[in-house]
Amino acid sequence: MCAALRGECPAWPDPPASGLHEALLARSAYHGVQPLLNELLKPSDWPPALLQHFRDQAFQLAIWELQHQRQIMATLAALAKAGVQPILLKGTALAYSLYPAPVLRTRGDTDLIIESQTRARVDAALLELGFERDIAVSGELVSYQGCYTRADTGGESHTLDLHWRINNSELLSRLFTHEELLSQAQAAPSLGPFALIPSRVHSLLLACMHRGSHKHNPYYVDGVAHYGGDRLIWLYDIHLLAGRLTPVEWDEFVRLAAGKGLRAICLEAMARAGGCFDTVYPEPVLAALALAATGPTEPVARYLGGSRARQQWMDFCAISGSRNKLRFLRETIFPAADYMRHKYRGSGLDWLPLLYLHRALAGLLKKMRNNRPDP
Repeated sequence: MCAALRGECPAWPDPPASGLHEALLARSAYHGVQPLLNELLKPSDWPPALLQHFRDQAFQLAIWELQHQRQIMATLAALAKAGVQPILLKGTALAYSLYPAPVLRTRGDTDLIIESQTRARVDAALLELGFERDIAVSGELVSYQGCYTRADTGGESHTLDLHWRINNSELLSRLFTHEELLSQAQAAPSLGPFALIPSRVHSLLLACMHRGSHKHNPYYVDGVAHYGGDRLIWLYDIHLLAGRLTPVEWDEFVRLAAGKGLRAICLEAMARAGGCFDTVYPEPVLAALALAATGPTEPVARYLGGSRARQQWMDFCAISGSRNKLRFLRETIFPAADYMRHKYRGSGLDWLPLLYLHRALAGLLKKMRNNRPDP
């Protein structure tokens, strides 16, 4: 797959390894690169049935993309009317600024970040558009995002992940603010007059950080939870972004990576992308990022490389003030009642204290299983 994404159009093995066809279908779907393979494998001696599957998948995604684009443009127009300036993030921002066609950048939703004080206006605007707010863990300190979903006329779902901080982690959430991203944001005309996306420098920093954040935080592919940061589509984002940066932007990238403690995280992500796609980076940039190895471990690298328990402790320590720390503990241990009743709606329990007890016991058993030594 990497060779194909590098444009080398590798020959299909003759004879192929047993199960190669099925394995490649499964892994290319997981890595989110089937539309890219369809685009790059023209012509190819790969099995016609495999190539046809890639074409069918690309066609289906193109239909979804057209509808999703309309949903995004309508949403941005409604938010502009409400006096809100959201910034599109991650997959959608890159799909409409980095790729030859947005359908080549697979994704299941659209992320956007807003100013925290505009949440009520955004919520009202989205509900008026027909979006439904998902029931999830909420609180001022345990979650900095909300999820909204709407079905189009064909029954396809379109989801918006609304952020008022860049990440749910207390430590990571402070690295980039809406105000900072807005100060260098760029227009995305293909998504209408109100579409803003991060600068290329911010996009590369965010792509590297996003990859590292999924070691312990799950992401979902076709409804299945996965961990780890080496999905090829994420690494391909880094590869393409690196190819677009100017010398001035590389200087800004190094400055921000050092200032935010992201040098080690960026160096690791860029090395991984380079190993897959032969990405070329300026030597002074790699040397500057490598300086992170000569001093104390950067807090972000220590956080992303740590266990789930360490991350929770570092997030707790990052909260300012004892009152906020107590509020964080209360929101973590006792989530909102509507979330508890929705999460355990099939348990046969209704009394709220019993639901909290059930949640605590389930969490304890899960921790015991995770800490059990291998046989």
